[in-house]
Amino acid sequence: MPGLSWVICGREKPPWDSGCDPDWEMPLEQHQVDELSESYSDEFLEDCGIENKDVRDVIVKASEGIPFYLNLSVDTYEMIKAFKKRQPIPEDFGKTQPEIFKKFMNCLIDNEIRALKIFSVPNFLDQDLLKTFMAEFDTGSETNTEYPVTSSEYPVTSAEYLVTNTECPVTNAEYSTAAFSELAKFSFFKKDAVERYSIHALMRKNLQESQNAVDRKTVHQFLLEHYSKKLEGLEIEAISQKHEIALIEAFYHAKEVFEAENLFNWFISVSEPFYRAAFWQLIVPMYEEMLIILKEKLGQENSSVATTLNNLAKLYESKGDYEKALSLYMQSLEIREKVLGPQHPSVAATLNNLAGLYENMGDYVATTLNNLAEFYKNMGDNEKAILFYKRGLQISESVLGPKHPSVVPTLNNLAELYGNTGDYEKALPLYIQSFEISENVLGPQHPSVATILNNLAELYKNMGEYEKALLLYKRTLEIRETSLGPQHPYVATTLNNLALLYESLGCYEEALPLYMRDLKISENVLGPQHPSVAATLNNLAALYYNMGDYEKALPLYTRSLKIRETVFGPKHPYVATTLNNLAGLYSIMGDYEKALPLYNQSLETSESLLGPQHPFVATTLNNLAELYRNTGDYEKALPLYMRSLKISENVLGPQHPSVAIILNNLEELNKMQGRKLTLINKGN
Repeated sequence: MPGLSWVICGREKPPWDSGCDPDWEMPLEQHQVDELSESYSDEFLEDCGIENKDVRDVIVKASEGIPFYLNLSVDTYEMIKAFKKRQPIPEDFGKTQPEIFKKFMNCLIDNEIRALKIFSVPNFLDQDLLKTFMAEFDTGSETNTEYPVTSSEYPVTSAEYLVTNTECPVTNAEYSTAAFSELAKFSFFKKDAVERYSIHALMRKNLQESQNAVDRKTVHQFLLEHYSKKLEGLEIEAISQKHEIALIEAFYHAKEVFEAENLFNWFISVSEPFYRAAFWQLIVPMYEEMLIILKEKLGQENSSVATTLNNLAKLYESKGDYEKALSLYMQSLEIREKVLGPQHPSVAATLNNLAGLYENMGDYVATTLNNLAEFYKNMGDNEKAILFYKRGLQISESVLGPKHPSVVPTLNNLAELYGNTGDYEKALPLYIQSFEISENVLGPQHPSVATILNNLAELYKNMGEYEKALLLYKRTLEIRETSLGPQHPYVATTLNNLALLYESLGCYEEALPLYMRDLKISENVLGPQHPSVAATLNNLAALYYNMGDYEKALPLYTRSLKIRETVFGPKHPYVATTLNNLAGLYSIMGDYEKALPLYNQSLETSESLLGPQHPFVATTLNNLAELYRNTGDYEKALPLYMRSLKISENVLGPQHPSVAIILNNLEELNKMQGRKLTLINKGN
């Protein structure tokens, strides 16, 4: 390199005080050398005469960027050519070179090697874990070492150090920290921006391979307990980044400690708060990894495998990835039917312990069918959803008896689906049956009774029987405040539903404080970034929209969109809904340029996720047509109205209120087109 006289390599920065010759201040630069990049490593090997690209690729990948490894590989390459009289091939390389580990270990005494083996088990060390480690494993040990000087023409590696002489006998924990500080100066240790230490991947691999398996498992057990304690009694509103890290690390160590079945049971329990708090992106990779472990250890046809598939399907459905969810639900259903039986013998005639066993086994299949029905409902395929709900209901009633409380969820879900499709006559008796079972078995003040009352109130609201709906919502709120407390998320949900009813009646002043209380509870209990908060923000924005207070609605819609994009990702039905609402707000404000791309984005997202025949797609098409109609672009509006009408009639039926709205909009368009044509004729 032009202008470069020499390079000093070492594990510490050279001391340089202000009394030194000032002429050296500019020429002497100090740089910390990390792993070499793949491109630099490849260039180095090619310069050393390794022309075969496949050989270079294998060496670069195995080196983890350590120059000393590259240097040893060049020596190996030349030795093969010289002594074996052949061209080296990729299979000659890629394995861990024992010379590297020996080179590392030559600089360390036994106690330091023991400490390093323990430190190689965790993914990283912070100050908290370091102190705990030293207390548990006595890793701060006596050191009286003079490290040898080694030289190299290559950049700093873990084998190159400055002379160091440490003579501090270990007598207490204070020196333990000092001992680690000396150890951490080696180049195979890294420290990140938040003061966490980690060992270079190649060094860590060698240390783990040389560690006794029993000792390594003991450290994993200790670390599992260390991180699990951080997750004990975790409330969802208190979840922070440190808890996310604790879950990731606990899962890493749990895989090394637990057998497959115990890993499954442990993870289901410890991940539950994160599921409720909508940390789906965090736990999905862990579920996927656990699924691989369970299949490998327990076999494909196992109830724990089926449950994991089912839970993973729920997560993907929550994220809006319906294709993956469908595949997983189908796999879960297939296993459960095969393992547990599609029509398990009834337990109604028995009152002993076997009855409870049959109950649980029968409920597995019914639950999967119920989840599949829920999936098809979200996809807009109501016919398939009804079939699965009915099949799940048939199994539950056969296995558990028609008056069993476990039958209630399927009755409730089937009633909800009928209600959503406008078939109120079929929905009403199902809700009433569900309510009667719950009230008789659980008592009139049970939270599950409140859930049925809430859904029945929703049905009466949709039927236009607002007085009945209002009474049921108020009773629901009373039960939930009494049984769950005034700050419970279900109380917030009831406040939201009651506010929606008042809003639909035009009683905006009554609705506003209910929404505000709902928002306050949700933010306090669930945290400001929870999906439920986004839903309340969306509804509160809609209220302000209906009140004509667009300036207050705009930031609420915007915040709701931001939360949903963060939690669900940009491709989710809830995101499409908020985009649609925000576009509607911009439209009513006359800002069509901002509204148009939002409608298009909402349409694209909903079509890709829900399919081109979903009712929400029809709604978005109608709204987009409205925009074009308002801007006078009638030619673009007409085909959108027609497509929206066709979807709505096919999916919802010709008598559905949404069909009437679209027909009315089409009539208005025809009138406006007629007026435009008349004006043109008069102009002529």
